[in-house]
Amino acid sequence: MEDQDIPLANSDVLYKSLIGEADYSVTRTTVRPGGETQWHHHTHISDRFVVVRGVLTVEFREGSEVRKVEVRDYYALAPGVHHHVRNETQTDVVYINVQSGGERDIVIE
Repeated sequence: MEDQDIPLANSDVLYKSLIGEADYSVTRTTVRPGGETQWHHHTHISDRFVVVRGVLTVEFREGSEVRKVEVRDYYALAPGVHHHVRNETQTDVVYINVQSGGERDIVIE
């Protein structure tokens, strides 16, 4: 069963919780074409992305740097990094997100 969309993202981003423990979580995220999250950061947790289908764009607030993560690539974000992700392609992007390192939070900007 799919989890409910969270206010962090538009309706073209779908989340499915795979593991939800007190000190870490694992989520499968599908980003349809045009899908994106809002700018946000996490106070204590790190995000780790493993892209399993498509090309995910991760954009950072600092210096407006844009990084594109390709299929099967891994990318990690430290706590406090202001970022958002989006799909700039014409096909779905699927990635596994592992979060750990402290209390889970999403600070939307």
